[in-house]
Amino acid sequence: MNGRSVRYLVHGDGKPMVMVHGFSFNANDWINCCGNDFPGFRIYAIDMPYGPKSRSTHFAINDPNDYANHLYSIIKALNIEAPILIGASLGGETVLRYLVLNYPAVAGIVVGPVRVPSINLSRIKVPVMGIWGSKDRVSGRENMEAMRGAGFRVEVIDGAGHPAYLDRPREFVKLVLDFLKSINAI
Repeated sequence: MNGRSVRYLVHGDGKPMVMVHGFSFNANDWINCCGNDFPGFRIYAIDMPYGPKSRSTHFAINDPNDYANHLYSIIKALNIEAPILIGASLGGETVLRYLVLNYPAVAGIVVGPVRVPSINLSRIKVPVMGIWGSKDRVSGRENMEAMRGAGFRVEVIDGAGHPAYLDRPREFVKLVLDFLKSINAI
């Protein structure tokens, strides 16, 4: 994409689900955690250009929406139409910014997203759910309250930390599938 190398993993078959990792993780974490737990979905786990474990070409951003624009260029290049987006931490912020830019998506699920108050959530036109671990020490309460204040569904996984999807994958998958059923996305 734009002269940059992008690593991504594809798993399963069905409706497109794009997963975006956080700063300290990479695409493998999504597949290892819950790749087999979403039957009926074709998962695209994208290695984003940030974080020490990412195997994609790294680049610094000049604008807060640069990662969201980069994600859109990947989705477009892979001919993915209207995916369900899932992002954790910085990946969650990226997903929210993607949705604010009104790029195509069915829904967004964010896990412990960061810097939420800096995002104009009122511009999002698709259903969104935020998930936090009760022991999250990275994404502060202000992020959760910003999501609630915008009218989005917010769930807390008891006993999980910041990477709630890794700490409690069964609970995470159940929340995601219940949410997608509630919005008629599956």
